[in-house]
Amino acid sequence: MTTRVAGLFGVSYKTMVLGNLTNRDSPGLQHRHWIMSILNPIHNCSRAMQNPLVLHHEKMGAELAHGRVPLWFSNTSDEYLMLGKSAGFADLSHLGVMAVDGKDRLPFLNGLVTNDVGKLYPGSGVHSLLLNTKARVIADLYLYLKDESLLVDTGDVSAQNVKSFLDRFIVTEDVRLSDLTDELVRLTVQGPRATDVIKTVLGVNVQELQPLRHLSIGPSLVVNRDRTGLGGYDLFIPRDEAEPVWQGLLLKAQDIGAGPVGLSALDVYRIERGTPRMGVDVNENTIVLEAGYADAISYSKGCYMGQEVVARATHIGRVNKKLVQLQLETETPALPGSPIVHEDNEVGRITSSAYSPKSRSVVGLGYVTREFAKENARIEVNSAGLIVPARVTKVD
Repeated sequence: MTTRVAGLFGVSYKTMVLGNLTNRDSPGLQHRHWIMSILNPIHNCSRAMQNPLVLHHEKMGAELAHGRVPLWFSNTSDEYLMLGKSAGFADLSHLGVMAVDGKDRLPFLNGLVTNDVGKLYPGSGVHSLLLNTKARVIADLYLYLKDESLLVDTGDVSAQNVKSFLDRFIVTEDVRLSDLTDELVRLTVQGPRATDVIKTVLGVNVQELQPLRHLSIGPSLVVNRDRTGLGGYDLFIPRDEAEPVWQGLLLKAQDIGAGPVGLSALDVYRIERGTPRMGVDVNENTIVLEAGYADAISYSKGCYMGQEVVARATHIGRVNKKLVQLQLETETPALPGSPIVHEDNEVGRITSSAYSPKSRSVVGLGYVTREFAKENARIEVNSAGLIVPARVTKVD
């Protein structure tokens, strides 16, 4: 099966992305679709801005997504391996971020988002979601409570869109919303030695910082945010301080064996971990329980937008389809939207996939009917007319 795919597209995905090529001129249709799946949320997530690090990225020969953030610096293979062995740091300044201020900020948000914001205390954070009244996902959020305000990571949904949505619900509450996307630069340091990188470059020991806990370093914020399953941290840095921090990472982290990485290597780890991404695996037509998000929903806090639908579906005990992780018996990723079939009947669709060096095959995410939403369920994927055996490896 893999040989046929390689013959069809001229070169296997493993060779294109994880071999000696640099990704820049890879001919495979599947590779182009995978790159587009990374690019599309970047294009939609925020208004155009001038990334202060762009010139540094260009000097290093990085391939930039929409001229803003690197897809890769050298090639996906080397950057993937560096992340797994030591650490890598990446520019995520395309992602949205906003501030919520005012004395009513916590009760206001608690009545709208899915998790219990009321339990936050300064220095803590929580994963939550913003839904519409039909429990469709509007935004995937991470909220971090500081002493006087709340920092909200809006991810692949623009902060301006989230702000506009929330603005409609402010009546008499003392709440102020601010889009900080253009004021802060987001970096991330990921990998088993990420803690060492933070200490070496920033001079701060974050060894005891628990998941989603954060600390301030002057006007900057360091958050324990694991994006790869290897450990890691997000850095929110004022725009005018981003260049010296990036230069410090380049100069000092190399002694630890760490270096810059692009979005493509991070995306492989995301899919290996089974983490859905807004704009790729989840959109505003997705019912929240279809996509999992177990860590982002409180079932005890009371009302929030879409809560009635969530409660009803939970009481029934099922949804019609579920997002699952798949392992495909091929080295060539399936095109987004590829049918998942069983005995010639379509039972789902692929949303994202990538070659995984860890499993030496393709891993993917996709929605399947509840009959097949169980580990080790055997199905097939019809990718560009080729039938590829696959099995379900994870269900949230």
